[in-house]
Amino acid sequence: MEKSLHMEGFLVRNYRDVQQELYEFAVPHLRSGRLGLDETVVDGFGSIVEAFLGMLRGEKVGKIIVRGADV
Repeated sequence: MEKSLHMEGFLVRNYRDVQQELYEFAVPHLRSGRLGLDETVVDGFGSIVEAFLGMLRGEKVGKIIVRGADV
């Protein structure tokens, strides 16, 4: 038996007709903590390369946010 992987994404702009329904469902769940976001936050633009490489190595979870220095 061979291993296989199937990944599929979607564009939010293709589903604008149900956007309000999504907000009505998701926002209360996000605020209550029942629905969580997978994200990794790194500080400073000097961390961009390491964050990117970590993503490629599978060390990071969800989206990666690079937070700049406070101005």
